[in-house]
Amino acid sequence: MQKEKLAKQAKNKPLQKLGALHRLHKGLINIMPLQTGGILTDAAKEALIEFGDGYSVCDFCLGSLCNITNPPVREFVHELLPQFLGCEVATITHGAREAKFMVMHSLAKPGDSIIVD
Repeated sequence: MQKEKLAKQAKNKPLQKLGALHRLHKGLINIMPLQTGGILTDAAKEALIEFGDGYSVCDFCLGSLCNITNPPVREFVHELLPQFLGCEVATITHGAREAKFMVMHSLAKPGDSIIVD
C-alpha cells in the first residue's frame, strides 16, 4: 500500500509543480521583453491592467459593441473616432475576422476574386 502511494506521488510530482507556478514579478508587466524600454509608466500599467484583457468591454456589448455607453464606447465610435480619422462615419468590430468579413462584403461581389499578400 505504501509503495503504491509513493509511486502515485512520484507520478503526480510534475503536475504538482505545474499547479504551483506563480509569476516571479507580480505587478510588473513587460510588453516586449527583448526591448529594454518594456517597463511601463504607472498610468500605462493601470490602463493595461484595467482594459488589457480584451474582455472588459465585450462583457457588456450584447452583440453591438459600438453602442456601449459605459465605458463611453458609443461616444468614441460615433464622435471622437470619425473626428480623429477625418471622416464622416467610423465603426469598430469585435475582432479581425469580423473586420475582414465586413470589408470583403463591402468591396467584393459574388464571383469576384480577392488576392491577399
